[in-house]
Amino acid sequence: MNILYLKEEELGIPLYRSDARYGHITRVLRKKQGEIIAAGCSDGSLGSASIEKLSHESILLSYRPESEAPSLYPVNILIGFPRPIQAGRILKDLTSLGLRRIWFTLSELGEKSYAESSFFRTRHFESHLIEGAMQSGNPRLPQVECFWSLPRACDALDAAQRVAASLDSDAATGARTTPRDFVSEVPAEEPDRLVFHPGEKLPKLADFPRLRTPLWLAVGSERGWTEAELELLRSRGFLVCSLGRRILKTETAALAAASIVLSRIGLL
Repeated sequence: MNILYLKEEELGIPLYRSDARYGHITRVLRKKQGEIIAAGCSDGSLGSASIEKLSHESILLSYRPESEAPSLYPVNILIGFPRPIQAGRILKDLTSLGLRRIWFTLSELGEKSYAESSFFRTRHFESHLIEGAMQSGNPRLPQVECFWSLPRACDALDAAQRVAASLDSDAATGARTTPRDFVSEVPAEEPDRLVFHPGEKLPKLADFPRLRTPLWLAVGSERGWTEAELELLRSRGFLVCSLGRRILKTETAALAAASIVLSRIGLL
C-alpha cells in the first residue's frame, strides 16, 4: 500500500479494527498517534492523513488534500467474463496500471455462471479496485461495467467514445461538431481499437507502429471469441491481432495487452 484510500463519506469517521486498513496502519506500517500517512481520496485528491486518535478498537484520521491526482490513462479494455477469482486479480492489476475503463461482457463461448455470480451482480469487486489504487499511489478508480451481450457492449462503447469526441471538440473549438464515424475514418495503420485472438497468421502489435488514443482493447473469455464475434468487432472498427504464438489465459492476455500498449504510447 503506497497510499491510504479514503472515501469522501469516510472522512472524519473512525476506521474500526475489522477494517483491513486499520491492520495495515497498525501492524504493517506500525504508525502511532500523531504520525502522518500518505493518502488519497475518492474525490480525486492526494494528500496526507494524520492519526488523531488510535486505540485497540479504532483509528481516527484527519485528511488534508494537497494536490489533484493525475488522470487515468486513455486506454480502456473489454473482457469476456472470467472466473470471479481471476476477475479480482484483473481488476486490481489493471487499476494499478491506470486504465480508464474495464468492461466485462458475456460472450458466445463464455461461462454464463461467471456473469451471474454475486461478484459481478452485487459489484463485490470494489475492494479490488481500491487495492489496485492504493498500490499505484493514485486514488482514481476505473469505470467498471458489465454487459449481457457483445452487441450491447459495443453499442455502449460507441456511445461513450462519441460523447468523449464531442466533449473534446467543444473544448478545442467552443462549438459542437458531429463526431467522426469511428468505423470508417480510422486509418488501419493507426488503430484505436484492437481485439486480441490466438492465430499465427494474424498481425501482431509490432505491425502497428502508431496507436491512437483513446484506445480500446478487447480480450476474450477462456474459450476466446467466435468467428461471428470477431466479425462483429471488425464491423465496429476493431482490428484483429494476436499476442504471439502461445495461447494465454484471459488475465494474462489482458495484462500483457494493456502493458504493451501503455508502453507503446509512452505511458509505461
